[in-house]
Amino acid sequence: MNFSDMTFSSEAVRWLVMAALGVYSWFVGRQAASAAELLDLRTRITTLEAQMKQVPSQQQLHELGTNLARLAGSVEAVSQRMDPMARGLERVESYLLHNSK
Repeated sequence: MNFSDMTFSSEAVRWLVMAALGVYSWFVGRQAASAAELLDLRTRITTLEAQMKQVPSQQQLHELGTNLARLAGSVEAVSQRMDPMARGLERVESYLLHNSK
């Protein structure tokens, strides 16, 4: 084995070490990016879960719709009761306006 063979071997070893370092740094960087993405996803999921706890369930929405329908019926009944009173009030107002002299 002569000096030129050893120089070639050291160059080859240096190239292999640099290639191994490059692959290692790429792998570590990729793992760090994956960990950051995973942390971001966990944060987003936690936020979404907290927001979804505030959203009413389907049963609650159904109950709300039923209550609104009942309320609309009650308002209609009150309106029907007030119509005769409004007509009577208009007659009293008309009488007072025309006969107040």
